[in-house]
Amino acid sequence: MKKREFIKSAMFAGAGLILGNISGRLMKSEKKNKNKKIIAINGSPNENGNTAYALSIIEEIFRSENINFEIINIGKSDIRGCIACGRCHSEKTDCIHATAEEKTWTDKMKIADAIILASPTYFGGITGTMKSFLDKAFYASSNNFRHKIGASVVTTRRTGASMTFEGLNQYFTITEMPVASSTYWNNIRGLTVDDLKKDSEGIRTLQNLAKNIIGLI
Repeated sequence: MKKREFIKSAMFAGAGLILGNISGRLMKSEKKNKNKKIIAINGSPNENGNTAYALSIIEEIFRSENINFEIINIGKSDIRGCIACGRCHSEKTDCIHATAEEKTWTDKMKIADAIILASPTYFGGITGTMKSFLDKAFYASSNNFRHKIGASVVTTRRTGASMTFEGLNQYFTITEMPVASSTYWNNIRGLTVDDLKKDSEGIRTLQNLAKNIIGLI
């Protein structure tokens, strides 16, 4: 074999080896992502409203990486708040007052790799229904959430997002859950979905949040 032909053959072989390694890594990454599960709790009573749109931005990134993503809408449910009976701790069980529906949601959170809490801003805070659910779920089942990734998403017309954002993050920081962040506070602003679509910084913030969650899990 001539020297030039040998070099060309070696180059093709090397390129094939590199491409094969890259392809192999991509296949492994895709297979690994298939086993990842992310749960989002949507506390808005409007299942197709602003908060749902915010989560759709995140969902698009997750789907592109082949990650299992499920949104649980709890905003319209009739949920009773924690009554501080203490039986979840004394009996070492989930909240005994939780409905079957609430127990299903909590079980899904237990097996997830990451939990996203998403809420619109109601009087500068979390929606009442969502807080009632989170108080019970995190108080009774916090040991099951340790070391899972947590992230908060807030929608607001104008102000109050920071207080709502802080309120949601409190559940993570007291439960030993690492909190995923973005390039700004995780909120998007507008009265309607059309308004939110014009908030380019908010959209970019949520996209970066999704990418950072993927990096952490």
